[in-house]
Amino acid sequence: MTPDPILGICIPTYKRSDHLLACVQSIIRSAGKLTIPVFISDDSTDDTNVATIAQLIASYPHIIHFRNPENLGIDRNILRSVDICSCRYAWLLGEDDRQLPGAISSVLDVLKREDPPFLYVNYKSVDASMKIVLKERSLPLMQDDTVEASEFLAGDAWSMGFIGSCVIRTEYWRAIKPDRYIGTYFAHVGRIMEYLKGQSLFRIAEPLVLNRCGSPGTFSWTDSTFEVVSGWKSLMKELEPLYGAKICQDSVQSFERAHGLNSLYFLAYLRADSVFNSDVFKRMIRPSQKSDGYKIGARMIALMPPMLFRGIRFLLNQARAVRYGRL
Repeated sequence: MTPDPILGICIPTYKRSDHLLACVQSIIRSAGKLTIPVFISDDSTDDTNVATIAQLIASYPHIIHFRNPENLGIDRNILRSVDICSCRYAWLLGEDDRQLPGAISSVLDVLKREDPPFLYVNYKSVDASMKIVLKERSLPLMQDDTVEASEFLAGDAWSMGFIGSCVIRTEYWRAIKPDRYIGTYFAHVGRIMEYLKGQSLFRIAEPLVLNRCGSPGTFSWTDSTFEVVSGWKSLMKELEPLYGAKICQDSVQSFERAHGLNSLYFLAYLRADSVFNSDVFKRMIRPSQKSDGYKIGARMIALMPPMLFRGIRFLLNQARAVRYGRL
């Protein structure tokens, strides 16, 4: 059967072959009888993923594997995974994420009916074990809708930092040069929002993807956490000439609210995995414009044992499991 030319799944991967295997298997299950090509941009530059990909191709031959000759880094590898897609639409997916059953047919139905310049897919956030639902819906949408790009950027674009929410119209994507967005950790968002200027996007309300999160240790960029969270501000500076200062400032504020970046809770969350410590306090918090009370609280968190916060996180996750259920 010839692969569907409408939609391809694009996975930027590094050295987590066990997650890659489970991710692609979820795609195969979601596709069912449909034949959907999977494009893998492999940044490992060694044989880490070779055996896993050979195993996958043996059961699903519609996998196109590109191994980068050098490590591209997070931004460039995400961009590369879409650049190699030969389909009309490219659905980005992280190597440790999972598609839910029927996700591909749901997306294809919308693409064929609406032909949108960009499709946002809602998602569930789950813990590292992928057994506890931490958040039922990224955005509180109860029905599908269409929203103007500037409105989306101001209020909800923070949620497309998770790449699994992004279904991209490749002809528009290819028309944009992404260089100025590289280094923000959100280059894909910049490229999408630039081509969306003056247009509207379609949003699917039903969560179709599991976003594995719950602790900094689940991410491949854990060591750069503070650079990542500040990257959104850098991205907005690049988008300001297109969307204006007010919309971009609103986007920064919505990003910070969504992630709790100005709270001591956020620092405690990072301390659980030792991402926040005394050295980070001296470098990032002490010279900031935060209040004296915030700095005192931050200093105390930096000195407390990470095990304490891991225990608190465990109890919170158990409470979420009661509220949302287990997968």
